[in-house]
Amino acid sequence: MATRSEQLQNSKDVFKYPLRDMSQGAGNLSPRNANNEEEDRDRERERYRDRDRASKYSTVCWHLSLVMLVTTIVIALMWTVYLSFDYYNCTPEQRFANMRKDFQVKERRRRLGGKLKLSPLEELANDRLLAIQKIDEDMHHIWDEYQPRPHYLTNYNINETDLYSVLRNMPKGGLLHVHDLGMYRTDLLINHTYQPDLWTCVAVNGVLEDFRFSRSRPTVEPKGDYKCQWVLLNELRTLEKSAFEHKLRKSLTVDAHSFKNSTHLANHLKRANRLIEGLVSYRPFFPSFLMTMLEDFYTDGVNYVELRSSLPILYDLDDSNYTIWDTAYAFLVTTDMFRTSHEDFIGLKLIYAPEHDNNDSKLRSYISNARFLKSQFPNFVVGFDLVNFGDECQQLPLGTAVHLLHVSKELDFYFHAGESRCRGNTPHANLIDALLLGSKRIGNPINLPQHPEVIRATKILKIAAEVCPLSNYYLQSVNDFGQHPAASLIAAGHPIVVGSDYPSFWNAAPLTDDFYITFVGIANGQANLRLLKQLAMNSFQFSAMNEDEKQKALHQWQCSWNHWVETFMGQS
Repeated sequence: MATRSEQLQNSKDVFKYPLRDMSQGAGNLSPRNANNEEEDRDRERERYRDRDRASKYSTVCWHLSLVMLVTTIVIALMWTVYLSFDYYNCTPEQRFANMRKDFQVKERRRRLGGKLKLSPLEELANDRLLAIQKIDEDMHHIWDEYQPRPHYLTNYNINETDLYSVLRNMPKGGLLHVHDLGMYRTDLLINHTYQPDLWTCVAVNGVLEDFRFSRSRPTVEPKGDYKCQWVLLNELRTLEKSAFEHKLRKSLTVDAHSFKNSTHLANHLKRANRLIEGLVSYRPFFPSFLMTMLEDFYTDGVNYVELRSSLPILYDLDDSNYTIWDTAYAFLVTTDMFRTSHEDFIGLKLIYAPEHDNNDSKLRSYISNARFLKSQFPNFVVGFDLVNFGDECQQLPLGTAVHLLHVSKELDFYFHAGESRCRGNTPHANLIDALLLGSKRIGNPINLPQHPEVIRATKILKIAAEVCPLSNYYLQSVNDFGQHPAASLIAAGHPIVVGSDYPSFWNAAPLTDDFYITFVGIANGQANLRLLKQLAMNSFQFSAMNEDEKQKALHQWQCSWNHWVETFMGQS
């Protein structure tokens, strides 16, 4: 049987002191065990010293934290006392004036462009710009006596003001909301109606419904639910004489507040689009029309465009039709040709935008076209939209078209939404649907301020609102620019870009007129150079370009902007 000493030595129990050698007696330790005991005592003393040091430093840190906290509280109390003393140590009038100033400063910083820092030269340019605006108002009395009424803009020649000239020369960056069929100048279109072999389809009531170049009477069926007969245009012009010119111009343009309802307006816009499409999609003329359009953009201070187009099918005199690929390719080739002689023109991209139709088979066809175009021109055709011609009330909400949901990851959407004044929730649903479908921007969202959650989401997600002031006026969405929904968006610093929609329909420049209306009519007292600069920068930030393209475009625009500021300040 094992002795007690052997049991202790063989035990698995953990002891915190060395075992004594029982054979040497209870009071004696072996030399080896004595050394171990001494080492254990040293280690124990070291642990106590480490713990004391840690406790000392933790105490010091705690004291420092407490001192800092107390100091912060004291400073805050002193500042509060100082402000209270300053608040109560002035007259009510002074106090009111200080509080008003404080609110004005905070609101000014919240506005679109309010946080932009201008260079010293830009600050001087800003002062001059506002001075020019004040002189224009005093001389022309355009806005100080403003009353919303039909044909208001035709009563004043805003393009004769000094401010308009300044904005005309200003590099405005990109134009992100414009339709190709609304960019061809009316006078140019009318001149082309004198070409031979042009036929027009005339309805029973004498309205012109369509144009087509052809060697013989066209055999194509009218596009739409209307009846008409093809007549050689030169013969019709001879019969109607001077009255024909007036009727033709009226068919190709839009008069503000001259329509019974949104459906009446939509029908007129569709007719105008058909007439223009028939003229410009004649294949021999198409490139020259595109070149003129690009020249108009460039002359108006626009050096980048995202053009909405239904990509009309080109045709020739023998009634032979080409393909949608040919139309897109013509846009691409013409743009490349234009850039060879205009090196600072950044470029043009296409958003495929056919007419919004409740016909399910048509939507399938549109989506198929969009997929095809994206595969053939991946960096040129950048998105998809559906055009409602201002008649959103008659269309089903975007969310009811399940096909759109299924392709939302393949195509980038740039939907029109909330552009209506009709009753009910149906058109307003488009704002939510466009957001949920992932629309990169929202076109003409007149009803956006009525949807705080959509405003909040679009601001967080950086989804810009495309504002087209003149279009909203002529298409009867707003009567008073001072009450335009964009005014509240600008005041809140919401991301917006300024577009022009169909500028030729109301004889406007590609973008300058809409910039002028935004600056003077909508922003009004909020307008300054910071706003103009931010709007130009937004046109690149919210574009369909990739990040590298955006940075390059911004750098190029900044050089043009600096040159414009220097030139502006060098003028007397």
